[in-house]
Amino acid sequence: MTALKPVVYVSNYPVYYFADRIGGNAIDLRFPAGSLSDPSGWTPVADTIAAMQSADLILVNGASFENWMMNVSLPEEKVVSTSESFKNQLLSSGATFTHSHGDEGEHAHEGTAFTTWLNLELAAKQAEQVKSALVQLQPEQKEVFEKNYTELTSDLNTLHEAFQHSVPEGNTTTVAFSHPVYQYLTEAYGIEGKSLHWEPETPINHDMEHEIEHLMKDEGVTWIIWEGEPLPENVEKLSRMGIKSVVITPMGGQPGDTDFLKGMEKNLEAIKKIYGTRDKL
Repeated sequence: MTALKPVVYVSNYPVYYFADRIGGNAIDLRFPAGSLSDPSGWTPVADTIAAMQSADLILVNGASFENWMMNVSLPEEKVVSTSESFKNQLLSSGATFTHSHGDEGEHAHEGTAFTTWLNLELAAKQAEQVKSALVQLQPEQKEVFEKNYTELTSDLNTLHEAFQHSVPEGNTTTVAFSHPVYQYLTEAYGIEGKSLHWEPETPINHDMEHEIEHLMKDEGVTWIIWEGEPLPENVEKLSRMGIKSVVITPMGGQPGDTDFLKGMEKNLEAIKKIYGTRDKL
């Protein structure tokens, strides 16, 4: 009789990729938000919550990615936050949230940026947490998991080094970001940028034109980084204004028909395009 594989749930694509690379066929890996381009806004339905409660392991990103966990009861001993080991390196999202604590009145708190994996050094630390959790779950598979983890971190470290060389030292070029989701990317690799709140599929209107004109005048912006493929008319309109467009996918959700590593390599090429650095991986 074949032993059942342990059931492992994950909450976003990077953690799914790490668990898949490390656990392989030894685990029954489930990613219920896998069809979403951005699982950060996902809320599991009752049936999914029940299935997660009976799982063997639940791997989450942490760093405020899973807001739904505040309203859901999961067995604490089964939940592993893959960003816990570097919680002192978490960055602010730049957004401020105000809420009340009973008689204490309103309090303001800065939000936490959650796209931790865009710093590939932190991504490797998340992979280590995944490996440790899987080894604890299946100690008999330790040798396989360690081997797979070593190969994965070698890939992540090689890519991290390439990102480090993609932006010239002493860079003073300021770019615009369509959305404030690149905090770990900019901090790790020396990218200077200002964030907008634009959607790639929303046509640029007069107010948006005014915003980008200010960034051109005040910051010398000539590039915008989009989180998804923008409307051709947006690219054309910005081009006429002197702004070039590239896409850097945040990678929180399944990146189409590619994988995490290839998606990040594509992001690297976009950065090289901005700064004119053409060194190969």
